[in-house]
Amino acid sequence: MPLASPAGLLALLLFSQSPSPAEPPGQDECAAASPRVELEATSTAKARVVCITPGLPLTFSFDALLRPGSVRLGEPEWFEDTATGKQTLTFRPRENLEAGKRSEVEVCFADDAAPACATFVLLTHPGLGMQGVEVLRQKRPLADYQRAEREARAEVQQCQEEVRQFRAEQAVPEGLRGVLASGLLGKGGIASKDLTESVTKREGNALSLERIKSYRALDRVAVDVKLWNPGTQPWVAAGAVLRSATGAVLKPLPLWQPEPIAPGPDAGRVVVEVLATTKQARGTYTLTLWDAERQRTVVLGEVTFP
Repeated sequence: MPLASPAGLLALLLFSQSPSPAEPPGQDECAAASPRVELEATSTAKARVVCITPGLPLTFSFDALLRPGSVRLGEPEWFEDTATGKQTLTFRPRENLEAGKRSEVEVCFADDAAPACATFVLLTHPGLGMQGVEVLRQKRPLADYQRAEREARAEVQQCQEEVRQFRAEQAVPEGLRGVLASGLLGKGGIASKDLTESVTKREGNALSLERIKSYRALDRVAVDVKLWNPGTQPWVAAGAVLRSATGAVLKPLPLWQPEPIAPGPDAGRVVVEVLATTKQARGTYTLTLWDAERQRTVVLGEVTFP
């Protein structure tokens, strides 16, 4: 197995060959969810999934007036606070919500146009909750289509860049030769920073932190986390996200975990690598890791990069 997997930045961290990582998880429903919803006029239209994260406020913005008193929450006890405006709905999910749970929210509109009401499925997720959802009910102006096209092109470009880098990395040699061949060193090389004493740990984390270091190279950053498992079952990271204080989300390249973290005193590691600009690398982030069931999570705050 090439030591530079999934990318050359990590080769400095992996001087010797390691066991193959665990089997990659299936598609995460929240990873594919869109923050823009176009409602269909038919009453049989399928309810759209909107992902929420405990403690992270979410605002629905509608392009039509809401009927006063029409908002119905299937599980009102899920939320610490809710606020309804003329064309907005905002709520803050409670911190102790269990991931994977589903509920519904229904809103109705003040005019006589179709659809008269809309229903959304709220799906709790440990890290990929949305902060804003734009709901479009009326015919969209040309500017909206042009904006959607620009955003789609940007997403395609991002995917193409990731595929290009992945293909290029398959041909690089191992170890330090792989780092040099990848072109990621730049003029400043690869900078590192020990965050073990400065990060914050959320109460209730499924695993305990032993050490965390961050790295920065050309156009990307990485976080190397060592965790030990106080539970009774092995733990495998199925997903991760870095979220800034302003809500910006950095989604990682495929995670690198040499082997499941077994219960006991021996720590295991997870490496999270993200494509990031120099400006993004200056930010402060919260790192959230979760397993395949999204029940055993790890949340570390105040993550910064050198």
